[in-house]
Amino acid sequence: LTMLDLRGNALSGTIPPELGNLTALTTLDLRENTLSGTIPPELGNLTALTMLDLRRNALSGTIPPELENLTFLQILVLRENRLTGLIPPELANLKNLIRLELNQNDLEGPIPPELGNTNITHLHLGQNQLEGSIPPELGNLVNMLFLRIHSNRLTGPIPPELENLKSLYTDDGLRLHNNDLTGCMPTGLRPAANLSAWRLGMSYCDGVPPPEPASSP
Repeated sequence: LTMLDLRGNALSGTIPPELGNLTALTTLDLRENTLSGTIPPELGNLTALTMLDLRRNALSGTIPPELENLTFLQILVLRENRLTGLIPPELANLKNLIRLELNQNDLEGPIPPELGNTNITHLHLGQNQLEGSIPPELGNLVNMLFLRIHSNRLTGPIPPELENLKSLYTDDGLRLHNNDLTGCMPTGLRPAANLSAWRLGMSYCDGVPPPEPASSP
């Protein structure tokens, strides 16, 4: 068995730790069920996985650091659950990871600066309880398309290193609003941050205010 896709099947109960015995799996998709309990650390035994999607369940507890063993993983989606605790810095060991979606949980603590040493192009950490400053190391992710860290408790200035993110999608590739950020928006982020700067009430660091979003017809 190399693929297990049980999305949207109204599954309930917990994720069986015995799934960790299916070591040939490359895809494990359990999204959009009503699964509860914790993520079994035994899933770290699935070292052939390239995609793990557990979104839109009722999973709780912490993200097991054993997931760092999934060295072929490209997509990790755990959003829209009830996960708590810290984002494990061990996730930065997933050198093939390009998509990390942990948004809409109750994660806390800092954004691990180690994530700046990965190849992530989609980083979604919004709508959690994350604190501290935005790591300047995220500016190393020069192939980033979406950086969404809005609706947390982040503080401090926006690092100028984010100006290195030249591949961000325009207009809405960067979401920083609903935090407690201070200072000005690095000018080099225009136009990817126009909407975010407007929501933050920030001018760019050259003093130019962002344009207001176009009104709907």
